[in-house]
Amino acid sequence: MHPHLSREAIVLDVETTRYGRTYAGRRIKITHVEKDPSTGGAVGYVVRMEDGGGDELPFEPEEIHIVEAWD
Repeated sequence: MHPHLSREAIVLDVETTRYGRTYAGRRIKITHVEKDPSTGGAVGYVVRMEDGGGDELPFEPEEIHIVEAWD
């Protein structure tokens, strides 16, 4: 299992091609990690929005910030 799976994260305030800034600052939970087969490193995430219905959406690693715990 990938160490980021089921971790909590925040969508960064960056302009994305898919979503613009629609999800900036939203809390998310990582539900699936897309890995590079040669390195095992994360190349993409599918996340569930913590607030607002639990929609699952794909994000790039540079679009989110993984956190240890909420303050």
